[in-house]
Amino acid sequence: TLENPKYELIIEAQDMAGLDVGLTGTATATIMIDDKNDHSPKFTKKEFQATVEEGAVGVIVNLTVEDKDDPTTGAWRAAYTIINGNPGQSFEIHTNPQTNEGMLSVVKPLDYEISAFHTLLIKVENEDPLVPDVSYGPSSTATVHITVLDVNEGPVFYPDPMMVTRQENISVGSVLLTVNATDPDSLQHQTISLQKKKWAKEEKQLVHVSAMLSHM
Repeated sequence: TLENPKYELIIEAQDMAGLDVGLTGTATATIMIDDKNDHSPKFTKKEFQATVEEGAVGVIVNLTVEDKDDPTTGAWRAAYTIINGNPGQSFEIHTNPQTNEGMLSVVKPLDYEISAFHTLLIKVENEDPLVPDVSYGPSSTATVHITVLDVNEGPVFYPDPMMVTRQENISVGSVLLTVNATDPDSLQHQTISLQKKKWAKEEKQLVHVSAMLSHM
């Protein structure tokens, strides 16, 4: 970062070959120094941690960087890229324009039963290219460890809805259909209970007729 990016010079001109009897005139010249990208951004630490509930989306962690270039220029502004660990495109990262931090977000809900942990490798570099012949590279990398928290999910019927066609006057006790319900929380070893509704009663996973059906 330049300590003084602007200089003002007062220039004087004098006629009569500079003799004391000559007249003078002055002008002001303002010189602006453009900051070049001679400092690459560096993560403040090599590893970050994040926690997110399964099924949730949004920002889960802000990655912090340091850069010694002018904060008003592209030599300071950071650009983040996920370079490993995101095959399903479940994560995205964007730059906070005020803080220059990388905002890592979940954009596709994660499933605890599929994977409870994710590890991402993130790269940061500047918008402007680094000047040549510097002794360090243009980018920095950091690892983000993400822990997915299990959330209790309700059972799911398949298919849903279920369409059943039977003749009227079917005898009491006949099997109407077999239902199939599964619990996404497969790692919790929970038991599914089916409850009877109106004229149907439940016995294991078979639905029986408990009253005479008629076509109205």
